This record gives sequence, C-alpha cells and structure tokens, in this order.
Amino acid sequence: MNAVGALTGRALARGLAGLIALLGGIALFEAIQPVVIESFGGAEVMAALIQRLPPALQAFARSRPEFAAVNGLPGLLSVGFTHPLYLVLAISAVVGFTARTLAGEMESGAIQIPLSRPVSRPAVYLSRVLGMTLIAGAVAAVGPLGTIAGLQYLGILDHIDQANFIALFVGSLALLWAIGGLALLGSAAVSTTGRIVGWALALLTVMYFVDYFAAIWSVAKTLRPLSLFAYYDPTDALAHGTVAPRNPIVLVAVGVAGTIAGLVVFVRRDLP
Repeated sequence: MNAVGALTGRALARGLAGLIALLGGIALFEAIQPVVIESFGGAEVMAALIQRLPPALQAFARSRPEFAAVNGLPGLLSVGFTHPLYLVLAISAVVGFTARTLAGEMESGAIQIPLSRPVSRPAVYLSRVLGMTLIAGAVAAVGPLGTIAGLQYLGILDHIDQANFIALFVGSLALLWAIGGLALLGSAAVSTTGRIVGWALALLTVMYFVDYFAAIWSVAKTLRPLSLFAYYDPTDALAHGTVAPRNPIVLVAVGVAGTIAGLVVFVRRDLP
C-alpha cells in the first residue's frame, strides 16, 4: 500500500496546477450563482423571466416556471450543477487525470518506469483509481462549498438547510465516480490521451443531450435510462435534501464495472 500511495501522490502532483485551476473555476462559478439570482431580484423574479423562455430553452436550462415556484432559491441554485460549464469543468478534471496518468503514460512510455521496479500492474492501476476517486471527491465538494460561500456573502445562507449540501455532494460524487470508472476503462484499453478525452467527451455529450431531449421529446424518453445524467438530480438534493437510492446505486455500479473491466484490460494488455 505504501507503493500505491506514493504512486498516487506522484500522479496527482504532476497535474496539480491544472487541477487547482479547475477546482477554483468550479468554486467561483457556483459562488456567483446566488449573487446573479439576487441581482435579478430573487427567485420570484427569476421564475417570471424563465416563464418567458421557449420550452426548449427551459428544458436546456433544466428549469421551468413551476420548478422555480415550488423549489424556490435552492431549486434555482441547483441549475448551476447541471449547467454545461460546470459539467465540462468537472468532467475535465476526472477524465483528464485518468487519460493523462494511464493512457498518456502508456503513450509516452513513462508507465514502464514504475513497472521496472518491484511494483505490480494492479498496484499501478490502483494508484490511478485512488487518484481519480480523490479528484472526484474534491470536485464534488468545491461546488457546494462555492455555493455556500456565495450565500454567506449575501447573508442568506440560512435560507437553505445546510444538510442538503451533503446530499448534493453525494449525488455529484456518484456521477463523477461513474464517469471516472468508464474513463479508466477507456484509458486502459487505448494508449492515446487525445483519443480517450475525445471519446469521453463525445459519449458524455450524447448522454447529456439524450437526457435533455427526454424532457421535450417522447421518443427520447425510452433512451433516457442509458444516460448517466438520468441518475443525477441535484434539485432534489439541494431543495429537499434527498437522493433517490436508485441513482447512486446505478452510478456506483457503473463506476465499479468500468474500474474492474479497466483493471482486467490493463493487466492483460501488451504495453507499448
């Protein structure tokens, strides 16, 4: 386990500056959400503005007038956790790490350095799993912390039950774990960083739009269970402090399946 910890620390250290920048960007983005809402006059005014948007744009923003009326400020804040910018930053942190430290090191040949010592392939792979998990946890945490900072700045933190942020963290972590598990599988199978990043972003973009179209197109509803985003509901978490048990179970199962399959592929494959 000492070797796994050392390998994890080195892998995280090599991309630490970029990771800090991404985490800072996520925290800042979520911190300004309550400030923007208050600058428009609060949840009631925002609900009136949303009502004027075309139905397609309401679906894309994951918000509707009745949605804002029922869930109030927490519901509007939860939109910041389904916003494309948040998802791109969060996914980039997780996928970027797995692609760089697994596929990237196989591409450059750097993976041979730890393997030339008495370190097994499973230990090297486990260090990447541990690093991915730590990054997913950090990303899942900084978003809610950014929102808390923005609410504290406005002096309205007591408008939301702070225990709800724990539910939001759990739901976000489950989604990022699933994405990380699939990214590990892809990174173990392909020895090109760019290809893994491209494939991952393409697949997740398709999943995102399947989930989006399911809200406005009946045909897409049959495909919605195939999207990871169908099991991610920050609104229930932030507005009601609940996470449907099925959602994290499915997401964790996907992540575990991807991680185990990636281990099998990495152990058995020929390294360049």
